[in-house]
Amino acid sequence: MSSHATDRAPAKRSQIDGNAANSWQRAAPPLISRAMENELVKRSWAREQIIVDLVPRANGPLTAQLLLEQSLSERFLIVPANIYCDARLLAALCAKDSSTALVDSNPPEFARSLIRNPCGPTLVMKDFLSAFSLTAPFFDELKDKIDQAKIDIVDAAAADDYIVSMRRRVRPVCFPAPPEQNRRLAERIILDSAQKGALDLPAYFHAPIETGIISLLCKTRITPNQITIAGFIIGCGATAAFALDRVGLGILAALIFGMVDGLDGKQSRVKIEMTERGEWEHHLDYLIENSWWAAIAFHLWRSGQFPNVFYFFALLIGSHLLDEFAKRRVKMARGRLLDDVTPFDRAFRLIAARRNVYVWTLACGLLLDAFPQSYAIICGWAAFSAAVHLARSIWICDSGVRRFVGIRS
Repeated sequence: MSSHATDRAPAKRSQIDGNAANSWQRAAPPLISRAMENELVKRSWAREQIIVDLVPRANGPLTAQLLLEQSLSERFLIVPANIYCDARLLAALCAKDSSTALVDSNPPEFARSLIRNPCGPTLVMKDFLSAFSLTAPFFDELKDKIDQAKIDIVDAAAADDYIVSMRRRVRPVCFPAPPEQNRRLAERIILDSAQKGALDLPAYFHAPIETGIISLLCKTRITPNQITIAGFIIGCGATAAFALDRVGLGILAALIFGMVDGLDGKQSRVKIEMTERGEWEHHLDYLIENSWWAAIAFHLWRSGQFPNVFYFFALLIGSHLLDEFAKRRVKMARGRLLDDVTPFDRAFRLIAARRNVYVWTLACGLLLDAFPQSYAIICGWAAFSAAVHLARSIWICDSGVRRFVGIRS
């Protein structure tokens, strides 16, 4: 299988070759070829920048001659079909302007038994490829070039492993499909890479349960958007339950929503099915959450349990807006999320005002027959958390404040 992949820059063009899967090619090449052709005619966001051509040929190792015969491209991105590779490493290769191979000079302990060198993905320029033996196996030639320092390298061990959106460091790795005895290890590495960091306290309880569910869901045809829709239905059910005075049922639905909400993101990261619509999922979550607080306020007001509840609801919403302002300010100034700037911020996130913390607080209030008081507590905690984050934002972003404190001390 070979394909031509265009980079975001129109002038750059690459070729991907997935020749490493000879075992399935030998099994039923005509059937597989037709199945792949049928799949490729479907529209896909993942292939918007890629032109794919299926090239039938006899089984055998990939050679420079085969590449030169099949494409007029000046750049070839060679990617074996039987590997798992972090997208950051492929992006680093594509950003190069000269022939470059991917290696890992210091494989992490948790993946050392899986990683091979060279890793496989390689960016090769046409003029450099012409220096290869036309009939020798490409990857044998590549290893010789690396050993002789005749090709640049991207070292996975030297890559920046911090991911802002994940609030954690995720070591990028690249390894071939493992043998049966190492399959569980490979699955754990992939599943762990989908877990975000700097969580709130309830999310630490959710995380292992979510990972266990995703280990099963990722092997199905269920998409992240389908999980999002299921979560939306559950969230709307919670809103309806609160508005109809079925508080216990609403709390239960909200607790389930907190679990389901983490599944769509993990499913998209594990299966690499991120979409632009998925990027808006957190806005939908925010709308659902606020519908809960509004519905609960309506229930408490209508029942006479908390006549002044809407003042507290206004405090809750205002605190959320102030909190978002503080976080956005830090991200613009530091390129990092406020929840993961310092150990203090990570520790405070454990208990800071967030949906999961609210729901757990309300659940405790319901069990203790103090539901109105628990609603007042979450509104007050939202204001306190916003004040802490605003103070942290001022401290992080305004160097003048830090200088003033330093002078006074």
